[in-house]
Amino acid sequence: MMTRIILYGWVASWLCLFAGAWKLEAGDWLAGSLLCAVWFAFSWLVILNEGECLREAERFEAWMDRLLGGDDNDKNHGLGVN
Repeated sequence: MMTRIILYGWVASWLCLFAGAWKLEAGDWLAGSLLCAVWFAFSWLVILNEGECLREAERFEAWMDRLLGGDDNDKNHGLGVN
């Protein structure tokens, strides 16, 4: 469960990174730095838990493959076209 929070939090923190860059560009250094720090914190957590996050990402990829009806051996990439 903690790994999911870290991984999905890291994905969501990209919005904070872009918002922080926009705030820095606008001249609001404190808010921009804090927003960018969220991305750095989640990136650091991903690095510390790299193995678990990779397994969770692979599990998510397998789930998406099942959801879309394809697998690694499917030459049509799950589109159902022959």
